[in-house]
Amino acid sequence: MRHLLITLTTAIFSFGLVITTNAQLKDGEIVKIKNVNAAKYVVPKDVNTAPNSQMVINTGRNDAWFTWKVISEPGGYYRFQNMHTNMFLGTIGSSKEQYGFICQKYAARNNADVLWKLVNTATGFKLKNKNSNLFAAVEGGSKNNNAILVQWSDNAQPDIIWQFETAGSGNSTAGGKKVLFDVVLNYLAVSEATRNKIDNGDCKRIFGQVSTELWELDENNEMKTKLRSYNNMPEMIYNQTNYQSPPTAALSYYQDNKTASENNTMGKVTYNIPENLLKEKKLMLVVKTFLGTRHKDNDFASFDALKMGEAIQHTYILNSSGKISETIETITDLATTNKSMNLINFVVPFSSFVHADDTHKLWVKFSTKIN
Repeated sequence: MRHLLITLTTAIFSFGLVITTNAQLKDGEIVKIKNVNAAKYVVPKDVNTAPNSQMVINTGRNDAWFTWKVISEPGGYYRFQNMHTNMFLGTIGSSKEQYGFICQKYAARNNADVLWKLVNTATGFKLKNKNSNLFAAVEGGSKNNNAILVQWSDNAQPDIIWQFETAGSGNSTAGGKKVLFDVVLNYLAVSEATRNKIDNGDCKRIFGQVSTELWELDENNEMKTKLRSYNNMPEMIYNQTNYQSPPTAALSYYQDNKTASENNTMGKVTYNIPENLLKEKKLMLVVKTFLGTRHKDNDFASFDALKMGEAIQHTYILNSSGKISETIETITDLATTNKSMNLINFVVPFSSFVHADDTHKLWVKFSTKIN
């Protein structure tokens, strides 16, 4: 009987271990990527926002630099998108060579070097790159802060084992009454910036994204938990992927009545938040904006496209009222028309902007309230 119990216990333990190691990541989950050997986490080197910045391991924090959005792809592959830079985990120059550096980069979803497959182990996962068939590793098996990530063959070395820790899109652990909190996009507006202040209907065709994040702050006012939206609502309060022929969505800043549109709802996301966090000023709203426009100079001209130079991010600390009414002002940038526009889950190729000869100012009006 004793032998039977031992055998049964061993079988149960082994079964549990199989369940753990075969657990797959969920699409849209926010995680930190931890190197098991070093007990440190993947982050852009020197918290750099530039494309092709190398990845390193470092002592972990819960802010957006250390967190990655999981995006599942066909064939059992995943992409990992940094929550601060919006870039993806890949390799410099799409390298297929051993010792190729791992970096963050803008890339289309079918770029093989940003696709990773999870290989189960007893203590975590190996991350196998689709493009090179090599594995994410730490240079020299180092356990030091700022050790560089490279791709390497599998020689059963411990530094190629990784774990994923849920780091965001969670619910606050703060107690007390909860309230529903809305973030509303009221309007977008546009005007010509370099020629005049008169816009026809074609200048009001806008594409791109305006997205939100709501973060609970810790006692040191560092980002602690990215709060999940109510019923997992999309946090894109504007998301127009049609960049060839976007509908007329914006106002003419100098011709239309903006006051009449201040209570419009172009997009909305709702959060269910502890009221105490508002009173203690421990909630930070993040609004990310990356937009472009399509326009014609006259009725006989062809459509041109313009875009912002890069995504911009604004942060707001909420107080007990929960009310914000803000207008984000930005501008398109002719100096970056030779670069693709890399948005979340789609890319606008730079060829769309080759005829750009003007500049547009853009206004994003949003507001918040407690229901």
